[in-house]
Amino acid sequence: MKKYILALVLIAISINLSARDKFNASWQHAILAAVDSFPERGGYYTGGRPNAVFGKTTMQGLHDAFKMGESDKRPQFDPQQAQPSFCSSATYAVLVKALLLWDTRGVIGREAWVNMKPYVGIKDALNPDGIGQDDGVGVWGRANANGPGLGVLIAELGAGYNFTAYRGAKSQRNKETPGEVYMSDEQWCLQDVWSRARPGDLMKIFWNRNESRGRDSGAIIGCNDDKDADQEAGHSVIFMGCEGDTVAYWSSNGPGKNPETLGYGMGRCHKTAIQRVVFTRITHPEKFNNARSISPTSVNQYLYDLNGRRHSNTKELKKQLKIKK
Repeated sequence: MKKYILALVLIAISINLSARDKFNASWQHAILAAVDSFPERGGYYTGGRPNAVFGKTTMQGLHDAFKMGESDKRPQFDPQQAQPSFCSSATYAVLVKALLLWDTRGVIGREAWVNMKPYVGIKDALNPDGIGQDDGVGVWGRANANGPGLGVLIAELGAGYNFTAYRGAKSQRNKETPGEVYMSDEQWCLQDVWSRARPGDLMKIFWNRNESRGRDSGAIIGCNDDKDADQEAGHSVIFMGCEGDTVAYWSSNGPGKNPETLGYGMGRCHKTAIQRVVFTRITHPEKFNNARSISPTSVNQYLYDLNGRRHSNTKELKKQLKIKK
């Protein structure tokens, strides 16, 4: 048993699940095993073209990793090929790998797998026109979107549930309601959401940039076209546990001065570095067969618009995530 899974099993054993939180142990094991199958680092790259440091882009790496012939019932996914990477490519790649590890009985059909292929603008037998997928378009485009992309995808498929917490906006101009309160550090660290999270949950971090950059970016969901407005700054990760007030997660982590030394691996931050968080727990992985109804060109308008067109708010986010309270 490798280091990630061994450490997390010990964490999971020490936690008592609350009655309201459903949990699929076989799935959580599969996603942690998927994380364990990925190489260390491999490079962090968000660019659209190969360069002197990276011989291929992250999108090309995803394409190379996901192999599925015209007669195949399901793909193969090679984590070694999925390099370099960025955060949402890492979480999506782990999701695909985990589904393949979990689905030993062929519950997910060919049509669903075809739709889960990342369409990244490269022609092949499944993508003869070489289409790409913008934020909110197709399965990969939903997972790669600003805002709560993976959470919206899981809600749309009926494959699990979401829970979220928001510290509040610090700046007056970004408060969603006149009486909105910005929680103290102590209040935020004691927030219920941290005790509900389990290793293997999908996690969308909205960074708290108030102190370090003078920006209220953690209060913002999505990006609009106003150059003077605060915009979303986030990170898509796999939650790996809390140690006191420190959050541990796995993803592709960057950027940095030496991006070739970054990429897949563990990251840690203090809870106060986060201003908003969305956790997504998959409880019905068999529902990924519903991806057969999300064609490669199917548009989720909410996620599509968060890529440079408008911001969202907490009420709207909860509605999209099917959170009732």
